[in-house]
Amino acid sequence: MKRVFAIDANRVFLLSIVLSQILIYCISGFGVRDTMVLQFLVEVLMVLPAVFYLTGRQQPLKRSFGLTIPGWKEWLLLLPLAVCVDKIAEFINVLSQLITPNVVSNHMIPLIMEYPFLVSFFVIAITPAVCEELIYRGVLFRNYRKSGIVTSVLLSGFLFGIMHMNLNQFSYAFVLGILLALVTELTGSMLPTMFLHLYINGRSVVVVHVVVRYLSGLRERYVTAEAAGDTGLMESLRQMADGVPIESADWLECYINTENGAIGDTILMLLPGFLTAVAVTIVVFKLLLRLRKKKEEAGMLSVELQDEKEEKGGWRTVASPELLIGIVFCIVFMLFR
Repeated sequence: MKRVFAIDANRVFLLSIVLSQILIYCISGFGVRDTMVLQFLVEVLMVLPAVFYLTGRQQPLKRSFGLTIPGWKEWLLLLPLAVCVDKIAEFINVLSQLITPNVVSNHMIPLIMEYPFLVSFFVIAITPAVCEELIYRGVLFRNYRKSGIVTSVLLSGFLFGIMHMNLNQFSYAFVLGILLALVTELTGSMLPTMFLHLYINGRSVVVVHVVVRYLSGLRERYVTAEAAGDTGLMESLRQMADGVPIESADWLECYINTENGAIGDTILMLLPGFLTAVAVTIVVFKLLLRLRKKKEEAGMLSVELQDEKEEKGGWRTVASPELLIGIVFCIVFMLFR
């Protein structure tokens, strides 16, 4: 039975990757060029195999995902956890820029600024929080769970990282995938990971809108002051920009592309926050584990979740040609994109 569930998960992963990429290529070929529309369609097409799989099983979502609503104590712990997980991802993102460009900023910041805030927030924050969690913490993690906790956490996290198909995002998405899988395990529900995913992506959208619009305003005022020859105001605006070269026409590009020399300084600046976030995350996980054990002792854990207890099997029960093809597809796409 474990083997069947693992193969089903592998097929969902393969189809979600291949289907989304091929169909988006076809849709683009028919003249659809709007990047935000294509971004939304990728998420929707990616989640379709998971939806069809769940429909075929004909089981309630609660049984498929353990969609129990966590208690107020668990939700309270999720608030600091969201901030800490975001800090961890931010640090790893900057660290990865020592060897690979920041693909997300180069692509997403201009895209976010091109559209109204609500549109950007819906497509970049809400849609992935629902669609990607359905696939990776829903179908994949819970199916791999029948082969053991270590296998399910690492494999679902790895696939979540590699499906982004670029080294920069893989670096922190892999770690995020592991942390979100652990949250699913400890809370017995996918709802908390949707919340965490929404917070991480949503905060990025909010920060970009606030910071870039603020800098854009400074740039406009600087151009006006420059035309009027007001050097005092120009200097004041440069100080308010805090190092961003608003005097240059390509100031936004300079803001997006952090120079390699500055990355080391940024890493050192973020390191204390990263270490604090790791420590707090460990404490929160221990508290979530304690709450989970109390539920088990009190018999409050649902039957569906009790069925997910660890079994022997490990990696040999999840390997299949579908999984290998999906991984190779992502790696090839990552290398030659």
